[in-house]
Amino acid sequence: MVIFPNYSWIHDKQIGVINGISFRTRPDYRCEEQKIIIEFDGIQHYSNPEQILKDYKQTTLYQNLGYNVYRIPYFIPLTNKNVKTIFNKTINVELFPENIVSMSIEEKSTPAFLCPLGIKRMAKEFLRFKNDYYINLNYLKTLDENLSGAKELEYYYNQLNKQ
Repeated sequence: MVIFPNYSWIHDKQIGVINGISFRTRPDYRCEEQKIIIEFDGIQHYSNPEQILKDYKQTTLYQNLGYNVYRIPYFIPLTNKNVKTIFNKTINVELFPENIVSMSIEEKSTPAFLCPLGIKRMAKEFLRFKNDYYINLNYLKTLDENLSGAKELEYYYNQLNKQ
């Protein structure tokens, strides 16, 4: 892994027993040496309210077990700038290019395909990635508004940005 080289990573395995308590959750990636969990959140983490609530609970559980938890939304490309924002790490190799659109109607990954709680979650996460927000919003505005969900995303983003 370019972001955390020289560490051992466990992929998609149950956490197991900690302090006599059995945990069945299966983080995407876990590093025991550094107490890090990385979760890659696909569209199902934004289109199903039960999954969104489960994600919040799991994040709290992992944090209570002493892990630093990083959730990477499907709509945030791992550019060098975004890796710095997420992990506070500077990477010396070029990752994904800046200014790429990460949503499409064909993939059904626009806000129109999300539940309201998912759009709110997306808008909140975009507050940390303003460049990606504007790139995607401008693109979404060129699409059929019934399939883009641009207005809904913009509404929630503006509401959160006022706070």
